[in-house]
Amino acid sequence: MTPYNESLAYNDIAYIKNMWGSRLTKYLRNFRRYNNTPYSNLQNPQNCVVGFWQNEYSSEADTSPTPSENVVKSCVDALRSKIASSKCRPFFNTIGGGFKEIQTTKAAQRFFDNLFDETNMHKIVNTIFFFSEVFDTGVLYIDDITYKPAAALPHQVYYDPSEDMYGAISRILYEREYYPTRLLPKKWDLPDGLRTVTYGVYYDCVEHKKIFIVNGSIKEIVPYNQQLVPFIIFHYETPITGSSCVSVVDELNAIQLELDTLMAKIKDASQLNPCMTFFLPEGSGIVATQLNNRVGNVVTYKPSPNMTGSPVTTSTPSFIDPQYISLHDKLKKDAYEIIGISELSAQSKKPGGLDSGVALNTMEDIESDRFETKLNNYIRLYVDIAKLYIELLPENQTILPESRFNSNVKWADIKAMSKMMNIQYSSADSLSKDPSEKLKQINQMISLGIIPKDRAAQFMELPDIDAAYSLANNAVSAVLKIIENCIYYNNFDVPDFIPFDMLKVEIINTQLSLFAIENNGSNSEDIGKLNKLFDIVVNLSAKWQMQSAITAEQDQELVGNVLTQEANAQPVENNPGVSGEINVNTGGN
Repeated sequence: MTPYNESLAYNDIAYIKNMWGSRLTKYLRNFRRYNNTPYSNLQNPQNCVVGFWQNEYSSEADTSPTPSENVVKSCVDALRSKIASSKCRPFFNTIGGGFKEIQTTKAAQRFFDNLFDETNMHKIVNTIFFFSEVFDTGVLYIDDITYKPAAALPHQVYYDPSEDMYGAISRILYEREYYPTRLLPKKWDLPDGLRTVTYGVYYDCVEHKKIFIVNGSIKEIVPYNQQLVPFIIFHYETPITGSSCVSVVDELNAIQLELDTLMAKIKDASQLNPCMTFFLPEGSGIVATQLNNRVGNVVTYKPSPNMTGSPVTTSTPSFIDPQYISLHDKLKKDAYEIIGISELSAQSKKPGGLDSGVALNTMEDIESDRFETKLNNYIRLYVDIAKLYIELLPENQTILPESRFNSNVKWADIKAMSKMMNIQYSSADSLSKDPSEKLKQINQMISLGIIPKDRAAQFMELPDIDAAYSLANNAVSAVLKIIENCIYYNNFDVPDFIPFDMLKVEIINTQLSLFAIENNGSNSEDIGKLNKLFDIVVNLSAKWQMQSAITAEQDQELVGNVLTQEANAQPVENNPGVSGEINVNTGGN
């Protein structure tokens, strides 16, 4: 077998790049169509100005620019906003796991909560969906060195479409044009004064190589020991074959062209046709030049014999047939219906007569049914991101920063128990922004004992629902920490502030879980440790109850003594030689 070398690498890279010959042409058309800018440049970020040039379909040179009604952009932005409202949060659950699996899952939960917040993952995922609307595909890239996520432009990512179709991409090239040399991971042997380059990174999971390419030349080949490429490919629609599908811009391109043509005709007709026509009979005694033709035409004619009437007749004909307007409105409506959103939704308006919240929610649900498949794929993307991170992160690295507050769990533990772990996603929303609805939610959490009553004002100001639930979980977290110290570190210390009854219940629950999944007595030692901890808690609880009883009895005796002393108290007679009044001037009597 021929050893992997630069020659083979060049062949592989050329092989996958040649598969995407016409893709850039389509993506460039869609990019310009979305921005309604015919000369914008997708490949050169240094010369990409949108909104300055405009498509013009009018053949008249003496009319103003045609008003733009970019239905493509309106549909893309409306759908993007609808999908963006579904913010997702990962929930990690164990399937029949023991205490260690539970603690590992909790550590993973905390890690991904922090990761998604610090990297603004919701914005990145929404950008990927936006790219899929415009181009047909969005790509997530996780740097395998810094582990920072980014939304890659799809025309810069090359892979084998057949591998994508069969669900196993083994090699991929990420090539960025006009990449600043200051951002390169290494300078290599580049000429001085070079400001930008074409920078590519090629990953091969079969040969386990990572190749750095600058301006088409291989600069370095390093080992890549991961089983997955650090990319996730997201399609707007599931391709029937290959790796290409139809995007929103593809679907609406022809309609947008027709709308632009109609708008040009309507605009030209409104400006070239006269607003008013004056019909002036000859011999009327009125000079035609005396009429103001600024807003209309003046037409003279020879009247018929015996013709009577006004010497000047005005006419205001329609500047264009109404069927042009009707066709324009129909095409615009069809564009929204093809994508599956209403024109009112794109304009952020509600239909007349729908004033109640229930009616509006019903309308929203009916409209959202069209996007159920896309929403499921959108949520699934979060699951794929979490799984890819678990695969890429070093096994010997702890999930959470080492501290006395965090469990010493490593990514190797996550990978080892991946078959026993289920990743779920659901909406992670804050409290409602409506003050009355927010107050209703807070009162409900108070009645359920989730938050104390004196903290209600805090959540009216800072509507963090996760913080509300964490208040209720403080005691549970402290109890589980005692159990963790017992099992892992043989530490049987129980602080006085720990709720003993709750601790006893959780010890029994943990023992039952360990016993239910016990395999060849593997959990017997941990169950024995918990028995010892349970006995300690029982003794501490009894001691605390006895001390509380003694304290209560002493308090009762003290109250009784005070009452007895007050009941037997004798009035004190005044000293005959001492006045009961105080001289304020002398301070004496």
